[in-house]
Amino acid sequence: MRAELRHSEQRDEFQDQGFAILRAFLKGQQLAELRDRVSRFLIEAVPQMPDEHVFYETKGDASTLKQLQHLELYDSDFHRHLTTGPFRELAENLMSGDVVPKNLQYFSKPPGKSRPTPAHQDGYYFMLNPCEAVTMWLALDTIDEENGCVRYVRASHRTGLRPHQRSGVLGFSQGLTDFPTQTDRQQEVAISADPGDLLAHNALTVHYADANHSTRRPRRSLGFIYYSTRAREDTTAHKAYQEALAAELKATGKI
Repeated sequence: MRAELRHSEQRDEFQDQGFAILRAFLKGQQLAELRDRVSRFLIEAVPQMPDEHVFYETKGDASTLKQLQHLELYDSDFHRHLTTGPFRELAENLMSGDVVPKNLQYFSKPPGKSRPTPAHQDGYYFMLNPCEAVTMWLALDTIDEENGCVRYVRASHRTGLRPHQRSGVLGFSQGLTDFPTQTDRQQEVAISADPGDLLAHNALTVHYADANHSTRRPRRSLGFIYYSTRAREDTTAHKAYQEALAAELKATGKI
C-alpha cells in the first residue's frame, strides 16, 4: 500500500506541476556504480562516438564536453538502465501507461566554460501527436543556483507548445521566443539537487538552466527520455530536422 500511495503522489505532483522531484532516487552502491560507469564511459567510449552524438563548448577542447546523445547505443549497462528497471517503471507510472525508451543523454556544464541552457519545451524537438513524453534528469553532482540548477515554470505544460526559434546553443538548438512572460517569472522555481536526486518533467514543461558560474564545481547529470505509446512521432520530419541540423553544425565547425 505504501508503494501504491507513493506512486500516486508522484503521479499527482507530475500532473499538477508538470514536474516531480524524487529525492535520493538512487543512493549508496547503486549510485556509486552508475557514477563510476559514467567516468569509464567518458574515457572508453566517447573517442569512438560519431560527432553528431558528442558536443563540446569548444570543439577540440575535451575539458569543455557538454553533452552526449544515445549512451544506450554504445554501452550495454546504459541500455539496461534505459530499457528496464526503476527509470522505466517510474516513466510508466508518470505516463499512466506503457512507454517507449528513446534516449539516454549525458549533460555537463564545465565550471567557467559553459553557456546557459535556453528556455524550451522538449516536446518541440520530439514532434509527437499527442505530445506525451517524460524526460528524467538524474544529478551526478551537487547542483544549485551557483553551478546551473534546472529551473521549471510550474504548470506551463497546461498551455501547449509555445513558439520556438533557433537559439544558437549547441545541444539545445531551439529556444522559446516569448520567454519570459510575467506568468513565467511568477511560476518559476529553481531546483537544487544532490547526487542521486531525480527530476522528471512533462515534455511540455518550460525549463532552462543558467551557466555554471562556479570556479571548480562540476555539474553533471544523466537524462532519460521516454515517449508514451499513445504518442505518434512524425519520424520523417524529425529525421529531416536532425539531418539538416547535423549538416549545419558540421558546416559551421561546431561538431
